[in-house]
This record gives sequence, structure tokens and C-alpha cells, in this order.
Amino acid sequence: MKRIDPAPVHRHEIAPGTKASEERLRAATRRLSFRRTRDALPTRIDTPRLILRAPIRGDVPAIQKLADNPNIADKLARLPSPYTRADAVAFVEIFAQRADERPFAITLPNGDFLGIAGFSYAMGEHPELGYWLGEPYWGQGIMTEAVKALLEAAFATGFYPAVRARALQSNAASIRVLEKAGFRNVGADIDAVGFNKGLPIFHFRMERPR
Repeated sequence: MKRIDPAPVHRHEIAPGTKASEERLRAATRRLSFRRTRDALPTRIDTPRLILRAPIRGDVPAIQKLADNPNIADKLARLPSPYTRADAVAFVEIFAQRADERPFAITLPNGDFLGIAGFSYAMGEHPELGYWLGEPYWGQGIMTEAVKALLEAAFATGFYPAVRARALQSNAASIRVLEKAGFRNVGADIDAVGFNKGLPIFHFRMERPR
């Protein structure tokens, strides 16, 4: 969750045309591309039961309380466990602001925080959907409702020709959410990154409706 920014580089240290300057240009281009896709999404998405909006500092206590749960962490590649208040603050103030991430807080109309759904962006790849929901809210169709609304908003922008997702092969609930949302299973693999490294996963893909 903690991001370490590269040390500042002064102009006289990198000459135009060098490998370092070319890499900085590529990195800047990637950030611009991610931000264009990221910022095309609406700032708020309403569903019959839910409101999806940017995470805010006021969500920190609820994020920490709900995310500090091994039953959730065991299914996710990037959620620390135990999950501390510092992790929640870093998520809201650093992770959620990154050009290659666009998380939405899933809330009730009264403001209660329920979980997170959003996209991660990587160069040369379609955006990847990720999500988690607080255990007290499982089994109510909440995540399916949130994911469907998020996908509809994403496809409406024209910047999302397809979306991909991953799920542990043992995570039947997450697989059901993806299938109900319209994703198709496109293959099996062994996860190579994150806390689920070495575990069997399914890859999913959904193309923008024509």
C-alpha cells in the first residue's frame, strides 16, 4: 500500500536522448494515458441501493474495521493483514490518488461504508476490476449491484473496450459476482504476484456491449 516515489532528478543530471530521459518520458506518457481513462469515469455512481464515490478520510475507521479480516485478506492479492489504521489512511491519501488506480467506495445512501470496487491500469493491458466487501454485507447481492453499475459507467465512457478480472479458483462467491456481471472465464493460471502468489486463479474478461 505504501508508495515510494523516485528521488527528484534535476534537469542538468539527465541529458535529452539518454536512456534515463527516455524512460522518464515513457513513464509520463503512461501516467497521462492512465489518467485519461481513469478520469473519464464519473465521480459518483448511483444504483437502487448504493452510492459509489471516491474514498474520503472519513471512511478510514470503517475501512480499517472491515478490511482487518482474514476472511477478506485471504482472498485478495494486495490487502495487508492485519490491516491497520495506517493502511487505511495510506489507501485513501496515497493509493486512491495514483494515476494507475481508480477505486470507488461502496456506500449506502446514509453514508455507511460497505467496501471498495474499482479499476487498476497497466500499460498494454485492459483495465482490471478489483473489489472487496465487508463481511457483514455478504450474501445480499451488494457487490453484484456495485460491479454492474461500475462496468456500465466504464463502458459508457468509450475508453473501456474490455475489462479483465482475476479470482482465486477457491473463491466461489467472487466467481459468481463476475459471472452475474457478464464476465466469461478465459483461462486458468497460477498467480504470480501479491499475497496470492503461487495460488491457482481464473482469468475473466468482459467486452464492451455492442
